[in-house]
Amino acid sequence: MDFRVKHWAPYPRRFPSPFPVDTFVAVPFKEAWVRRSFATCNFSLILRGRGEFWREGRLWAVKAPCVITQWPGEELEYGPCPGETWSEVYFIYGARLMPRFRQCGFVDAERPVWPIANPAAVEEELERLRLLADTAIPESMADRVDRACERVILETLQPPLAQTEDERAVNALVSQVRRNLHACISLEEVASGNGMSLSTFRRRWNAVHSIPPARFLQQLRLREACRRLAETRQPIREIAHSVGFDDELYFSRRFRKEMGMPPRDYRRAHHLHSLSSKPGLPAGGENR
Repeated sequence: MDFRVKHWAPYPRRFPSPFPVDTFVAVPFKEAWVRRSFATCNFSLILRGRGEFWREGRLWAVKAPCVITQWPGEELEYGPCPGETWSEVYFIYGARLMPRFRQCGFVDAERPVWPIANPAAVEEELERLRLLADTAIPESMADRVDRACERVILETLQPPLAQTEDERAVNALVSQVRRNLHACISLEEVASGNGMSLSTFRRRWNAVHSIPPARFLQQLRLREACRRLAETRQPIREIAHSVGFDDELYFSRRFRKEMGMPPRDYRRAHHLHSLSSKPGLPAGGENR
């Protein structure tokens, strides 16, 4: 991959991104090892090849397609296996962006190397980036390039497109419950009704989700309540009942704890006002 324009820091941004990229480079046949620390935040996409990555005395195997990261001040050693090469595209960002990368979950000290689960999608995003870079007027592309680089990084962090057997089983149960949020049923009951023992359900659930089924179910119900508060004029008591809460006061307490505000305030903040033009209705719709 040949990026004609590689250094983007000096070009003005009309619509600044939170992650303005300084430089990106494509190295189709990298041979040399890197032994140094960086003053920048770097994401290196290893598209083909294999090698090693050493950080603070710990070794990570590098096997394409994957991402290796370099954060400011870390002493690192990495490169392809002896006698081999790898194909690499790397993005360089200013150290000032480190807090933002942490806040967005892009920094994990225990995971400086991660596999790319969807290589075809990443290659597609890189091709779009190449087309943006292949321009005679880079000043007109800097904003687009920033966001294209962010999309590439985000795509490397996405889970596999193909579902495992556990994911398929759990998602099928969740879909069934989602269609019946008004009913007082649990995921465990649905699992049992589909011939899955409680122990099997728990094993499969824990392989897919990091929170207990009851909390997940409550989040499903409250998110659906958010949608209805924003999109409809349904009274709050009807919304509560429609998502499985018989007690409106209990619903309001749980909603406030999860969303940080009461249902009525959420409606005022997010309601689609174009739906609230019916004469006689206050802005935000009837919510009593």
